[in-house]
Amino acid sequence: MTNFRPMSKSDRIDELDVLRGFALMGVFVVHFTSSSFYNLTLTEAQQNAFLANPLDLAALSFAELFFFDKANTLFATLFGMGFWIMLDRLRDRGAPFESIYLRRILILLVIGTINLHLLFPGDVLQKYALLGIALLLLRNLPSWALLFTGLILAVFGPAIADLLVGSTDAAWDQFGETQAAALAEADYWHWVTVMAPANLTVDFVQGAFLGWGLYLFGRFLVGAWIIKQGWIQRSAELLPVMRRLALVALPIGFAIEIAGWAMYLDFIPGPSWLDKLLHTTALPVLVTGYALAVILVFHSRYKSIVVFFTPVGRMALTAYVAHGAVFTFVYLPFGLDLLPVLGPAKSLAFAVALFAAMTWACKAWLARFSMGPLEYLWRWATYGAQPPMRRALVSETKTGLE
Repeated sequence: MTNFRPMSKSDRIDELDVLRGFALMGVFVVHFTSSSFYNLTLTEAQQNAFLANPLDLAALSFAELFFFDKANTLFATLFGMGFWIMLDRLRDRGAPFESIYLRRILILLVIGTINLHLLFPGDVLQKYALLGIALLLLRNLPSWALLFTGLILAVFGPAIADLLVGSTDAAWDQFGETQAAALAEADYWHWVTVMAPANLTVDFVQGAFLGWGLYLFGRFLVGAWIIKQGWIQRSAELLPVMRRLALVALPIGFAIEIAGWAMYLDFIPGPSWLDKLLHTTALPVLVTGYALAVILVFHSRYKSIVVFFTPVGRMALTAYVAHGAVFTFVYLPFGLDLLPVLGPAKSLAFAVALFAAMTWACKAWLARFSMGPLEYLWRWATYGAQPPMRRALVSETKTGLE
């Protein structure tokens, strides 16, 4: 079907693998520590009991201050980067980019839909796929428009959605009640059959998808702009500039985030809209600082610290789906139902241990195979031809798939 050569190690942008792995670590921490605490089955009394424990309060605060919304911001930005890299490479090879990309994104939609309804209630892959189609439609925007639109949506996307469809707080409250009732049955298939229509209703009937969609889409556009400027590809040349930017972005980002957080907790008086604005403003600044810091370490003598993230970054789809399956098995009532036992502190330790174990497993897998199992199936279905899987076959073949 195609005669594109397989992507060799020299084709990969190693910094992106490291950043993707770092973002996934943050996703693990947020889901296991924060999302499980607020969005699952803990009663108010159980939550208050954990919050009275200094270790649990510290773990929850750590996850929220350092990774909440930061990890998904970086992950979404990397998706936009990956889109533009794929666009450039396929265009350079004279490939039918639009049809290949649409197949790829539709397969991701299938994977995300299965993951959301059967494995992990917090899945975002379905939303990524739907928004990926919109990204394709805007691929010819000039650079300034990519950046301007991306930043506006990244900061004001949820507020714009509220203006268009109204607040969805009541819809989410109803969704939470439906989920709690479904989980109380402690029956997997009951949960599946109840939550599938509930997810569709809250997202596409009651409009919650628009808020999430604009939030994520702004980050996609910024990521596409970054790659279009060549910042990641030329990172080794731009280290002095990146160092100066990081020294500005990190303290300013944390200052804005801490101010918003203090206002949210009523330590500082102010209207509720202002703490939200401070938080959403801090995110792109702080995540820019995170990314620059990781890249700077990657190009330093301390490179081994961040290279640790590479295996998971190369198998991001497999690792993401696997972490969701573990989350469901460990926390939900038809699994081990350990949420009331673990709490934020133990959940944070579990998230870090799981990420470390998954890093080891990914490294062992990639020592023998060219890509993760889900990445392999995704590429095979995208191009309609079976790519080489074992490393020996990859090194021997002259043709294959991008």
